[in-house]
Amino acid sequence: MTFSESKIDVPDHIRHNETVGAGLSSWVHRLNAVAKCYSSTEKTARAREIAVYERLGSAARWHEGIMRFYGILDDQCVVLQFAHNGSIRQYLSQPLGFQRVSLSKKLLWAEQATSAIAFLHSKNVFHCDISCNNIFLDENLNAKVGDFAGSSIDGAECLSWYETSHSHPDMMDPSPKTEVFALGSTFYEMLLGKPPFQGLSELAIQESFKDRRYPSLESLPTLQSIIANCWGQQYETVDELSQDLRENGNLSHCLLSLLN
Repeated sequence: MTFSESKIDVPDHIRHNETVGAGLSSWVHRLNAVAKCYSSTEKTARAREIAVYERLGSAARWHEGIMRFYGILDDQCVVLQFAHNGSIRQYLSQPLGFQRVSLSKKLLWAEQATSAIAFLHSKNVFHCDISCNNIFLDENLNAKVGDFAGSSIDGAECLSWYETSHSHPDMMDPSPKTEVFALGSTFYEMLLGKPPFQGLSELAIQESFKDRRYPSLESLPTLQSIIANCWGQQYETVDELSQDLRENGNLSHCLLSLLN
């Protein structure tokens, strides 16, 4: 049988990657990947991350806003997509990082991240640690949600929890509303380059949220009502939030077009 007649099965999740070589029995594809290696004491977290990716199904069906999973390297590492531009928090903290990101790009990040979280929920997965630290940027500055080592599947206990500035102290179990609340704080950081209540102690932040004293939204260029609704638990599902974001994004795009 000649090479042209041979059938080589290439996994869907790397089929479109750059081919750097080919032989009689194989093709060689380039991966923009990293090995995420857990300590020997974190086997449960590693197993949870793998379980989430298994729940998502084959890569061909993954949401474009989810970090790619390429497989298991050994008994301690998993191989994941390489985020060329780090996390959103890292990117915005760079010199001039915040200034060089347009408002339209920040709104796109919000939509991409929210859509990805809605997809997770459709698979009965709660992220449980949504923040700009766990939303990554590819080479084209598209947002990709990652780090599922602490997530909850099918109501199982989560292995991590949101940052204090991204969680309401009265909500103790993962749910659509805890995820929405965290997304509100995440949008705030995307737009201002800093998390809510930056500089305050965790206790002070918790007391503020308990008393319904939220950070001022007056300086935000957009999304004031959406973030207020996230913190005020006005959305029952992330799908509702996603729809509101899309409508706001369309309006903002029109306004930006008029200004330009």
